[in-house]
Amino acid sequence: MAQILLISLVPIFAVMIAGYYAGKRGKIDNRNVASLNVLTMEFALPAALFATTAQASRAVLAEQWPLLLVLLLGMLIVFAFVWAMARFVSGFSSAVSAVIALSTSLPNYAAAGIPLAAAVFGATGKLYITTAIVSGAIVMSPLTLAFLEAEKDGGKTSGLALLFISIGRSMLKPLVIAPFLGVAIALIGVALPVFVLRSFELLGQTTAGVALFVTGLILSAQKVSLSSRIIFLSILCNIIQPLIALPLIWLIPMPTQMAHAVILLMALPAGFFGLLFALRYQTDSRDAGSIMVVSTVLSLITLTIALSLTAVPAVS
Repeated sequence: MAQILLISLVPIFAVMIAGYYAGKRGKIDNRNVASLNVLTMEFALPAALFATTAQASRAVLAEQWPLLLVLLLGMLIVFAFVWAMARFVSGFSSAVSAVIALSTSLPNYAAAGIPLAAAVFGATGKLYITTAIVSGAIVMSPLTLAFLEAEKDGGKTSGLALLFISIGRSMLKPLVIAPFLGVAIALIGVALPVFVLRSFELLGQTTAGVALFVTGLILSAQKVSLSSRIIFLSILCNIIQPLIALPLIWLIPMPTQMAHAVILLMALPAGFFGLLFALRYQTDSRDAGSIMVVSTVLSLITLTIALSLTAVPAVS
């Protein structure tokens, strides 16, 4: 078990610390990570998702629906709760509330999830994390963008229309197109040449390292608040959200290993999408940045506990 913990967690935090150091010391501009983010989200990550799905069997792909359903339900429950609390208790605007809700409900699948799932669950873990990333890309991100676009639009377009527009736009992004194309190739039974798959795999191998490094860069640029609200939201992200998944796992039958993957993926620290969206739409990003920092630090403890409870003996 100690070896699994070391192999799974130490590389993740080591690369994040390297990015944090580079940003704090000014070796890389931590206020301008757009180019690195494009490399990760529009090239490396889509390549990794395509390579994973294109090589999967039809049976294995069909088995992923319980994972997708439970992850979506868990994230949507937390999103709705946090949005309502931020909007009606803390008095934030609908757009800022959505950014805070996304930061709390959408785990850092792209950076921390990829190396962790691969280390713990092997090749199957790559499919698990692909499913998780797609769930965020086609549902959680468009939902948040609908709130941001509504504020930018000034109420000229209905919220429902903006939601469908956001979903439509998200479906055209490489992050969504790549895994769907890979699934289509797998379902029709096309065997791609080895050199084609190897090309995608080579680019995709940069995903985890770059994403973790970018996470560290972003963390280094944040002014952290340790208010009771930030502490509560970080605990909600790291501890309560995976606990919410437990009754869903009991209600929706799935293999034991997949159930373990759900808990581990939901226990990941807050991702950076909420912060990036806030910066893009020039809305208040202070809570999103603080949640990301506190949740990541807290995950040193919570991820260790989650991993010790869910890790499988075989690591490949």
